[in-house]
Amino acid sequence: MKRTVALVAILLLGLGLRVNEAWDGRSPVFDAAAYATIAANLDRGEGFTLGKGATQPASNYSPGVPLLVAGVYKLSGGVHERLARIVLALLGTLSILFTSLIGRRLSGPLAGLIGAAAIAIYPALLEYQGMLMGEPLAATLLAGAVLASLWAADLAGTSGRERLRWLLPGVLFGALALVRPEYLGVALLVSLVILVRSGRREWSRTLVQALLVLAGVAVIVVPWTVRNAIALDRFVPVSTGGGQVLFAGTYLPSDGDPEKVGAEVVERHPELFGPHAVERLRLEQILARLAARRYPGMESDKALSKMGKEQLWDDLSEEPLEYVGFVATKVWRIWTHGQRAVMQEPGWKLFHWALLVFGLIGLVVLALKRRWEALLIAVIFLSITAISALLVASPRRVLVMMPLLAALAGAGAAAAWQQLRVSLGRTSL
Repeated sequence: MKRTVALVAILLLGLGLRVNEAWDGRSPVFDAAAYATIAANLDRGEGFTLGKGATQPASNYSPGVPLLVAGVYKLSGGVHERLARIVLALLGTLSILFTSLIGRRLSGPLAGLIGAAAIAIYPALLEYQGMLMGEPLAATLLAGAVLASLWAADLAGTSGRERLRWLLPGVLFGALALVRPEYLGVALLVSLVILVRSGRREWSRTLVQALLVLAGVAVIVVPWTVRNAIALDRFVPVSTGGGQVLFAGTYLPSDGDPEKVGAEVVERHPELFGPHAVERLRLEQILARLAARRYPGMESDKALSKMGKEQLWDDLSEEPLEYVGFVATKVWRIWTHGQRAVMQEPGWKLFHWALLVFGLIGLVVLALKRRWEALLIAVIFLSITAISALLVASPRRVLVMMPLLAALAGAGAAAAWQQLRVSLGRTSL
């Protein structure tokens, strides 16, 4: 009963903090402003567009948040951004509940409460609830997808109804891919984990489960892919812009910091830019000008993709040691930097580090006791880390995984507490 009361209190705290951020609002970052523009244009019947004067095509942005916000506008009868932020805050609050349930599933009620409390107050997630950003929604969808996978595995059987439970994690991973496109590949890896989780003797059963997960993903993603084929006249599963993030993610002079790419390009190619170009131009404008110089007449994203691949090959073949250090710096950045300036404050930085340390302990404990859950979560962490190592190293990718990390940290803290109690008991004897 006490733990139930504690969980309700944590949920109410997290809800209150999120709704307060959504009500007041924050000055939007570029992506949030773009999502807001696209959603408003959808509501006006102008389509998925940023309008005239945009620095990059709307197809470079993931469609999940704009489509959801446009749906809110449609139901409410107009562009009501505060209402949309509140809806996103309510969805973001579900990540607290999902974290609690995952932690409880992994290591008991104490782990669930610790993880839920951490997510309820995690500042970067809270700040993004004050604007139309996708990370809080993506965090909820990822936690929900993992929880649904664990639930389906616990209740798996041979009847049709029990097998169909595997559609739910697929649908959630599909929705997640519309918010964060890199999770389309992660969903494929998760289906492989589901396939091998019971060994060769069970493959006929787990193959059906893995295919059902992929079917759930397809139900959500394929309609948007078909729309892209018609609107863009090419195969684009979710969004464009891959060339830009590949080039920026393999640009050695940036030292692994994507915020330095534009300035470094301008410094190395002064003939392409006038004075104060870094202040006047967005990164995509700087890279587009460089791409037009390198490959005249080629579409910017295709040119940047070609340049990124060439750059990657040069890095690996000519400067392998420097590239290894570059990748290590990027990985370190995404896991330790913390999204938003608030995470650089000493107290919150220590809080983030505590989650990392206890999360690692929790993963080790989980691997020793429950290999299937450890493999599932580890594959998600490693795949997103690998994507960040290759492409742009944004801590926003780790932000999406914070509910899973918090659940693991709860398991690690609970294990450490139990070990401390055992040690103190032995000492007293």
